[in-house]
Amino acid sequence: VNTRLICHLPLVVPPGCEFRVGNDTRTPVEGKVWMFDDTIEHEAWNRSAETRVILIFEVLRPELSEEERRLVTTMFEAIDAYSGQKPTWSI
Repeated sequence: VNTRLICHLPLVVPPGCEFRVGNDTRTPVEGKVWMFDDTIEHEAWNRSAETRVILIFEVLRPELSEEERRLVTTMFEAIDAYSGQKPTWSI
């Protein structure tokens, strides 16, 4: 859904790691967050033999109104309830 942005916070980045969203390819920098719309084609590479560690989390798009945020939260709560999971979203 395009009501959220995906956030990557690189914690451990060995040499040879890259991340692409659309036509924008970057080398992740430890401690520097990159937010993007995951409805755009994206991919990541770790060409090293070392472990890459990225904290991934989601935020609601800032341009959503309070009412839209409530509706999105209600939608995700309904999805979680249907699947038997505990709610994962809140505003």
